[in-house]
Order: sequence, then C-alpha cells, then structure tokens
Amino acid sequence: MRERDLERLDFFKILEKIKEFVHSKATERFVDKIRPIKDPEHLRSEINITRDFMKVEESVPIYPFDDVEELIKRSSIKDALLSVEEVLSLLKVMKLIREVRKALGSHVGEYPNLQALVKNLHLFSSLESVIESSIDPRGFVKDSASEELSRIRQRIRSVEKEIMKRLESLLLRPDANSIFSDRFVAFKNNRYVLPVKTTEAKKIIGIVHGTSSSGFTTYIEPHNVVELNNQLITLRSEEEDEVKRILRRITSYIGEHSSRLHDAFLTLLKVDFLKAVAKFAQLSGGKLIKLGDNIELKSVKHPILVFLKESVVPIDIVLSERRGLLLTGPNTGGKTVALKTLGLCALMFQCALPVPAEENSQLPIFENIFTDIGDEQSVEQNLSTFSAHISNIVDFLPMVNDKSLVLLDELGAGTDPLEGSALGIGLLEYLRKKGAYVFATTHHTPIKLYAINSDYYTPASVSFNKESLEPTYTIVYNTIGESMALEIAKRCGIPDEILRIAQENLPEGSREYITARENLENYIREYQEKLKELEQDRLELEKLKKQQELLLYELERQKEQGWESVLKEAQEYLKGLMKEGEEFLRSAKERQKLRDFVKEKRKDIERRLKKEEIKVGDWVELMGSRGRVLEIKEDKAGVSFGGVRAWVSLKDLKKSEPPPKKEEESLAGFEIRRGLPSEINLIGMSVDEALRKLELFLEEAHKMGIKSVKVIHGHGVLKRTVEEFLSSSDLVVFHREGYPKEGGAGTSVVYLSKD
Repeated sequence: MRERDLERLDFFKILEKIKEFVHSKATERFVDKIRPIKDPEHLRSEINITRDFMKVEESVPIYPFDDVEELIKRSSIKDALLSVEEVLSLLKVMKLIREVRKALGSHVGEYPNLQALVKNLHLFSSLESVIESSIDPRGFVKDSASEELSRIRQRIRSVEKEIMKRLESLLLRPDANSIFSDRFVAFKNNRYVLPVKTTEAKKIIGIVHGTSSSGFTTYIEPHNVVELNNQLITLRSEEEDEVKRILRRITSYIGEHSSRLHDAFLTLLKVDFLKAVAKFAQLSGGKLIKLGDNIELKSVKHPILVFLKESVVPIDIVLSERRGLLLTGPNTGGKTVALKTLGLCALMFQCALPVPAEENSQLPIFENIFTDIGDEQSVEQNLSTFSAHISNIVDFLPMVNDKSLVLLDELGAGTDPLEGSALGIGLLEYLRKKGAYVFATTHHTPIKLYAINSDYYTPASVSFNKESLEPTYTIVYNTIGESMALEIAKRCGIPDEILRIAQENLPEGSREYITARENLENYIREYQEKLKELEQDRLELEKLKKQQELLLYELERQKEQGWESVLKEAQEYLKGLMKEGEEFLRSAKERQKLRDFVKEKRKDIERRLKKEEIKVGDWVELMGSRGRVLEIKEDKAGVSFGGVRAWVSLKDLKKSEPPPKKEEESLAGFEIRRGLPSEINLIGMSVDEALRKLELFLEEAHKMGIKSVKVIHGHGVLKRTVEEFLSSSDLVVFHREGYPKEGGAGTSVVYLSKD
C-alpha cells in the first residue's frame, strides 16, 4: 500500500499511540514495521493469536528491558567481546523470556493459538548459569570466574595491603600534623600517594603527582612504595586482560546460542507489542472483528477521536448488497470522518488490531486502499488543488482492481460544478467496471442523482437537525442529503435580500427537487422509526426466549431433584419395612427368605427409579470434578479424576458429557500406577510437545505428593532441552542422570518439591 494513503488515514498516529504502552525501544522499532497483512490465512492466524493473548495478558509479566538485538548479532562474530553491562542486559532479557514463556505456557491447553508464541520463547538455563556464576549482579566479574583471576586479585590485595601499611606508618609520624594536610591515603594517576603541605614537600622523599587547585597540597608518592605501585599497575593490567578473556569466553558462548536467542528476543518484542495492543483496546473500546465478504462496521468510532473526545457518536458503515457508497450532506456533518473511519479501521483490521466497533462487525481483505482526501495542493510542483487531486487519482487508477478500496472525498470539487460532476460520474463508472469497493462524498446534485439510479452505488446522507442546524453524526442510507448552504448562511447572518436573490437564481427544477427530497426523507424517517420498533420487538422476543430457557432448565433441575428425593424416600421405606419384618418374624423359619425378597425388591425399585445407568467408559461428575469410569464392582465404581484413581459409590455419581478433546487429554493423560516407579517417555515427540507433556506430568506428580519421577528422553537434542527445562522448573529440587539400572544417560531422575 502507498505510504501517502497510510499517512492520509492517520495510520501512523495509531502506531504512535500503541508505542506509548510498550516497554522497550526495540519494541518501538517492531511497531514501526507493522503493516497491513494481505494473506487471509496469515491474517486469521494473527487475529487468533491476538484474541487468545488478550484473554490472558494480565497474567503475562512484562517490565522494561534493553534493546539487545545488536548485542546478540555481535556475539556471533568471532573473538567478539561484550562488556559486563551488555552481558547483564542479555541476562535480564533471558530471565524475562523465561518468565513470559512460563506464564503463556500455562494457558496453551485452553488457548492453543498461544503455542505459536511459546514455541519460539526458548529457554537458556545453561547460559544463564554460566553468566551468573561469573558476573555479579552489581556489574563486576567474580573472582571465581577463573583460577587465574582469583590468583591475580589475591596478589593485588596483598600488594595493596603492604602499600597501605607503609603509607599509614608515615601518617603516624610524630611530626605528621605539620607535614601532611590530611591524614588519609590518596589515589592519583593510578598510584597511592600522600597529601603533603606544599611548604613541607621537601621533607618527604618521593615522586610528585600534582597539587591541589588551591596549591596548598602536593601529592607525593613516597620512595618506599614506588616499586609496590609499579607491581600494582602490572597486576591491574593482568587483571584487565583476564577479565577480557573471561568476557570473551562468555560472549562466545552467547554467540553459540545467538540464533535461538534472536528468535526468542523477536518473540518477546511481539509479546510486548501484544500487551500494548491489549492496553490500546482497553482504552479505545476496540474489538477484534471478523474476516468476511462485505463491509459491515456496526457502531464504529474513529480510532483517533476516541482518545481526543470524551463522547464520539458511533455510526454504521455498511456495503453489503452493493460495493459503492455515496455519502452526501452539509459540511461539518461528519462525511470526511466517516470516510477516514472506514479506511483506518480497514488498515487496523489487516494488522490484527482491535477496532472500536461491535464484535460482530466484519471486513474483507483489501490488496490496496487508495485515498483522495483533503487538500492535495502542491506548491513545490506548482499544482492547483484540482490538478493535485487529478494527479493523485491518475497515479493509483492503473492499480485498482476488485480487491481495492477507493476513498474519494468531495468528488467533483475544485473546478466548474458541471464539469466536476461529469468527471466525478465518469470516475465512479470506471471504478464500477473495475469492481472496486468505493466510498465517496460529494455536494454535487448530478452525482447524487447518478447514485440514486445506480445499481452499484448506495446513496446515503449524514443526518442534520434542521431546527438547530447542528449535525447528528449518523448515516441514513438510501437517501440523499442537502448541503443546506442557504440555511447555514442565514443562520450566520447573511442579509435576507441576498438570500432572496439566491433563491430566485436557483436552477430550474431545484424547488421540485428539494420537495421530492424532503418527501423521501420523511419516508425514510418513518421507515427508521418502524425499523427501530421492530428491533425493540426482536430484543423483547429474545428476552422472553431466554426467560423460557431458564424456566425449562429450572423445571428439569427440579424434576431431577424430585427423582432423587423419591429414590431416597423409597430406600428409607424399604429399610424400615425390612426392620419391621425381621422383628415380626424374628423366630420364624422364613426370615432369610423375607430378607432376600426385600433385597430383591429394593434393587428392582432402584433400577426403576435410577435415572441413568452408569457403565465402564462413561464420563461422570462428583462434587464438580469430572472423571472417567474404569471399573465397576457391585455398587461402586473405580473412577480416574485427572490421573487420580478413586472408588466411589455409584449413587453419588452423575453422568456427564465428555470434555473437550484437549481437556480429555489433560484429564486422562497421566495415570500414576500404584506400586510402580512414576515415569514418562518423551522419545519420538517434538521439543514443544515433549516440554508441554513433561510440564503437565510434573504438575500431576507434584499434586499427588510423589517424591521422585523418571523422565526418558534419549541422548539427542531432546536431552539437553529437557535438562534446561528441569533446571528452571520451580517444582524440581534436584535432577540427575539415571544410573545404568535406571536407564543410564538417556534418562533423568527428578526429585520434586514437597510444596
């Protein structure tokens, strides 16, 4: 799409608004690259990701982070060296990536579109460990980073201690007060010196390293520490070289992960962008609308105006049966705003951004959106307003097709009204033959009459209150609006004599045209009122329907409770009957027969009253938890609730609908068998699938109080990924390679936390 069209429709202002909510300069660069998507599958995917993310965004942590993209690229260069500060910036980003992955990963089961983000948010546990073991969070390389650095620093501390000892002995001389200006050791030119009164400088033998600004103090390096200071400078140089060697090693290790780190960082930028989009939607009232075949924007507002004005009147922009819309009416009625609203919302929709409209709105995908809006006058090219408009139109006409949206403001303006109208009609006819979507505004009557007789263009007008001469900012379809120039001029104070002469000079037939238009407007007003009444009736019917559904549900619930009450009452009656019979025939020989008879009848009544028979394989519900029947023995059922098996009385169970497939996998995925070691086999799975299964498995084992489990992963790439995951999991206390009898290096034994 042409940049000038994006500029005219205020698209870049939307991007600037979104940038206000991001957490990094890098994300601002990411936002600047956002452009409309033209591929339907790609757009659907992005809309689905955005929709799912907006449902969980409050649980995703994002805090300010540095732009490390160039650092990642630099780390892949041979012998590159990153500073301590740069390495710590990368470490902060890696930790943030891990937190974001964990937060999003917990929602993938319910919102599968988030997997597109999670799969690229790689973990870097081993790299984090290397950095944290070598660099202190305060910004210096630790002594433990290498044996050589530890040796050098021990030597530095020893030499410094000796220097301080010798210098402090001089400060303790009996005549120290008369010689030294202060009782402290100073540091000048990378050497330890003493502050000596300039008048007493000759009393200290050594090297002068300068004086104070007042000249009162001279800084002298006593001769007995010169050699030690020399040693210290040499050691400092060795320390610096060793620190660089350590940083170069860390940089090289970062470089080995640079490709995956770069992918993860770009995904982090997208997550930050989506967080900003969610904030933008919250403040603007934006919704993710549907991809459709027609233009149907219901109760839509201009996305910029919602931030500038407290109250913005929503409008409906509909091009369904026809592809063209011609909007008429007076100035200040909102025609140009409506035009820009459609264009800007279409651009935002194709960027998978929420637009301030009803959620059941829809838009098609446009390959191009061409605009001719506002003052196109060009002083540099010596073009008049009219010539500039024509040059702009000529520029985009060859590119127009049936997947284009053309927005034309004030069609036919800027020249003689008759010629301008003729040219405007010719342009509308050309666009009709091209099959383009067209939204145009005009004041010219011939163009209005053309639209009325067209089967391609729908005439519409912006509503205007004739009493107050104020716009209502609503669009009325299948009508044409008047410019109301004479009425507005009268309201502004034009003398009556001028208005009278103007009315006398209106073209022949103008009054008949005005009368016909007013009659049409009256019909439309009546139609709108009837339509409003029908809409109210429809809403009332929907309300009654919901009430009826609620009553039916309540009736079914009461019926079910009634069956349960009857069953309980029958059971109590049988229990009492059996007790009375046994007491009555206590000494009779037929007592056992009576007991068997009552037992048989009780089962018969229960079978008759039981609403549903529960069988093996049925899904059942108990106190809000859903499980599956694995076995039935007499009046009890063995049920698996999310991997936990329990025996439950059949009378306490209620049949349930099968859960969604994803939830069913989660409920039935891992059943830890009693008496056997708990384990999971990940061999043959993709990395993403394996991590998802492993995460669910560890959570289930932790809930059941299992102390240790075994993970089978093999010896390949999956092993390293699993070990990184285990190192970063909050549920894992410790993990190790399996012993030979446990499966060896192809397995990991994992010890889980107690709480």
